[in-house]
Amino acid sequence: MSFFQINEDELSLIRFIAKYQYLNVKDAKYFFNSSRYYRNRIKTLIDKKFLRKIKWTLVLGQSGIQYVQLLNLEYNKLNKNQQYKERLLNLSNIAAFYHNCNTVNFIPSFAIKDKTVFTTTGRRYIGILNINGIEYLAYQILKRHDNKYIESVAYDIQKEMKYSNFIILVDDINRINLNDFVFGKNKTLVIEDNEANREKLKYLHSIRWNELIDEYYEGIHLSEYYFCEYSNNKDTYINTFYFIDTEKINRIKYFLRENHTKIAHIVCSTDMEQNLRKELPNANYCVVNLEKYIDKERKYYKC
Repeated sequence: MSFFQINEDELSLIRFIAKYQYLNVKDAKYFFNSSRYYRNRIKTLIDKKFLRKIKWTLVLGQSGIQYVQLLNLEYNKLNKNQQYKERLLNLSNIAAFYHNCNTVNFIPSFAIKDKTVFTTTGRRYIGILNINGIEYLAYQILKRHDNKYIESVAYDIQKEMKYSNFIILVDDINRINLNDFVFGKNKTLVIEDNEANREKLKYLHSIRWNELIDEYYEGIHLSEYYFCEYSNNKDTYINTFYFIDTEKINRIKYFLRENHTKIAHIVCSTDMEQNLRKELPNANYCVVNLEKYIDKERKYYKC
């Protein structure tokens, strides 16, 4: 048993790979407090056959398989189908990024799909992003996905009955016609998938919007209207944007069509303004440094 003695970071990594089957070597850094030495620790695990390296991916080695079976940990046998392997790598990449995050929990599609139902296994979602207790059914549109695939994602969301909040991670937001992703749901967030935006997602529900609104507007309160979040019940109708929300944009458009003399107010960051102006060119914009109003998560690491 002394051979199997590993620390908490290494156990966490082995447990993760046992579940997801594959992990890109570069994503192993998310499992160690010190990114400086993680390569040496990975090499040690490979030397002891806890892990095995296949080109640029990590899988369980012979000792690793014995170890997870000994501890009765969740273990999925390695699937060598190339197409499914690519999907698993995408899932493990997202899960690894949020591995040590207190505000975001990623539940992969293979953990929630009912494999006995054909219509469920054919669904396009990649999993659930639980952000501060609010669940978002998540999708990913990659460079290799064509327009037909994008259409299938829209159809998938349209027919969804259980969830009302959605996140679509897309390699290039310009590939998406936002008008095609309006479904009458609560939220549909279209997010350009990069490390900065994944980091921002951690704070989706951590923004002190009330404080911000009080600083920039007077006589404003939470709105009773469905089409805006804040109002003075007279001539000021305010919506806030941290990411592109197609459902919210559509509600504002409908309000403006029905009320030609009214003006919508948009509160957003600089990086959101350009895309929002394309959709809502006649709104009044309050461009703010949102970082000042975000309660950053506290990270806790095991020693």
